[in-house]
Amino acid sequence: MAEVYAKCTSYRDLVAGSPAEREFLQWLMAFLDSPSLWFHLSPVEVLHWEDLGTRLVVGGEEEVGLAMPYSRPTSVEGRLAPLDGDVEGNIAVADLPADLDDAKYIVLEAARRGASAVVFTGERPRRIVVTGEPGFKSDAAPPPIPAASFGDLKRHLGRRARLEVATRSRVTYSYSLIAFNSFENTPMISAHWDHWLVGATDNCAGVEAAVLAFVELAAGEFPIALGLFTAEEGVAPHVPSFYWAWGSFNYLRRWRPTLLVNVDVVGVGTPRIYAMPYLHEELKSLGPVEWPVAYFDSVHYERWGLPALTISSLRDAWDRYHSPADSHVDVENVLYVAELAKRAVKVKPRAPQVGLEEYGLANPEADPYAAWSAVYNYLVLFRDLRHSEIVYANVPRFLRGEAGSYSRIDLLGGPTLCVGDCAGAFETYRALLGL
Repeated sequence: MAEVYAKCTSYRDLVAGSPAEREFLQWLMAFLDSPSLWFHLSPVEVLHWEDLGTRLVVGGEEEVGLAMPYSRPTSVEGRLAPLDGDVEGNIAVADLPADLDDAKYIVLEAARRGASAVVFTGERPRRIVVTGEPGFKSDAAPPPIPAASFGDLKRHLGRRARLEVATRSRVTYSYSLIAFNSFENTPMISAHWDHWLVGATDNCAGVEAAVLAFVELAAGEFPIALGLFTAEEGVAPHVPSFYWAWGSFNYLRRWRPTLLVNVDVVGVGTPRIYAMPYLHEELKSLGPVEWPVAYFDSVHYERWGLPALTISSLRDAWDRYHSPADSHVDVENVLYVAELAKRAVKVKPRAPQVGLEEYGLANPEADPYAAWSAVYNYLVLFRDLRHSEIVYANVPRFLRGEAGSYSRIDLLGGPTLCVGDCAGAFETYRALLGL
C-alpha cells in the first residue's frame, strides 16, 4: 500500500477548491494514466474555506485550536462562561457533544442567548461543519457566530479571554475525477479525497482502497468506473445545513452508474457494508451488512432509491474521526477493504419491489426506484432542538406509528413534515408526494 495514501496524507486540510487539491488531482491523473482508461473532470462550484490559525489567549497563556467550518474571521473578547451560565456578550464554553453534528445546536442556542462566540472543549480539538439551520436542508444556512474547538479549557472558566479566528473563504470551482474503461453503463467504485487535518481513515485510506480495487478490475478488463469525489466534507457556496456529499451530488444527478460501491472511513476496526435493503441478500456472504447510514457519498443514491452501498469502519474510528488523532491506519485492513470492494462491485442489483398500495401511496406510473424511495428514505428526527437523529426508515410505517413521540420530523434535504404535533405527519407526507 502506498503511493496514493502517502500522497493524500501529506496534505493537511485538503479542502475543495484549494491549490493543494488541484495539485493532488493532477498527481492522481498522472498516477492513473493508462492507454486503456479515459478520464472525465466533473466541475462543481464550492466555497473554498481555510483555517489560517485559531487561538485563545487567556492572560499570558495561549491555546491553539481548530476553527469550525464555516466560521468567519473574528477577534472577540469576553469572559469564558459555561454554556448554562451568563453567555450574553461573552464567549460560551461547551463540551463537544457525543454526536458531533449536535455542535450546531449548541452554537444556535448560544447565539440566541447573545454569546459572541462558542469554544468547544474536550480531550482533543475536533472539526465539524457548523451551520445556522436546525436539521439538514438545502437552504442557505451560514453559522450565526464563530465557533472553534480546543483541548481542555475548563481551568480557564470565568477568566477574560480573546478568541482569534483567522479564516479565509471564496467561491471557486473544484473537480471530481472520474476514470473508466468502458463507455457502456458500468458500476462505480467511489471515495472522496477531501479531508480535514491529516485524514488517514477519513478518507485517504478509502481513496487508496478504491484505486487499488479499480486498477485491478480494469487490468482484468472488467467494465468499471472510479469516482474520486471532491467536497464530501462540504460545501456548496450558500452553506446549506445539508452540507456534506456536495461533490458527489453534482456528479450523480447527471450520471448514473449501475451500482455505486463507496468507500469511506476505513483502515481500522471492522469494515461494515451499509447497503440498500434490497441488496442485502446478494451481499450477506461478503460480511456484516446493515441498513444505510446518511454520512457518506452514497446518501444521494439512497435518497433516490438507487442501488448503492458504502464500506466503512466509522463506528470503530469515531474516537479519532475529524481530529489530529486520525493519522495512521492498518495496511492489511485497507487491502482487505479493496478486496471487499472488488467483490461487492460484481453484484448484479435487481430492481427493488415495493407495493405502494400497501401504504396508501398508490401510483402505478412510479418506476421501481422512485417507488422504493417513496417508502424507504431518510428522516431527521427531533425530540427537542438540542439533538437530531438521521434514520433510514420505512417512512409511512414510521410516520403512522412512532411520529407522535417526536416534536419535529424532516425529510433529509427536504421539507419539514411536522412541528409540535407530529401525529398527522403521514398525511402531510402523502400530500407532498401528490398521492
